[in-house]
Amino acid sequence: MMIEDLTDALGRYVWLQRHLGESLRFWSDGEDDGAVAVYLHEVARRFVEHSAGWEALLADSPALGAAERVRAPSPGWEELFRGTATGTSDRLVILLHVVLPRMRASLERFAGQLGDVAEAAEARFCATVAQDLGTIEERGRELLDVRATAPSQRRMSATLGRRLAELSC
Repeated sequence: MMIEDLTDALGRYVWLQRHLGESLRFWSDGEDDGAVAVYLHEVARRFVEHSAGWEALLADSPALGAAERVRAPSPGWEELFRGTATGTSDRLVILLHVVLPRMRASLERFAGQLGDVAEAAEARFCATVAQDLGTIEERGRELLDVRATAPSQRRMSATLGRRLAELSC
């Protein structure tokens, strides 16, 4: 992968996971359901850790302007959590059916483009993040299944999926 493309991808992951971490902390503070509040806080903390890990992998060459490459992956991420979700089930559906699937698909594409030697550190961290996202999703689905029926989840997921279709990583 070209160094500029790698730096752009890493910058998008830094921005995305930093922003999601901040947003999920806000959600967890306003959550009435204790188990969901703890879950959202733990996910927020993990996303902030991921953001720091991606940032550590950014090239430090001034010629690449790595700090300038830390930006939203696509329009719409900035507003994702503002006013979109009003209740616990909505919040969990957004995270589990919109955010995590997009992130996992993006990480799979990214990992497939990495070189074996030159980008080994990025590949290792990518695998770690992908594993963490799987654990986050598993725990979140357990919480959501208790709070919303499957048909309700599908309806919310379809509605939110259409509304947030333009988001990409």
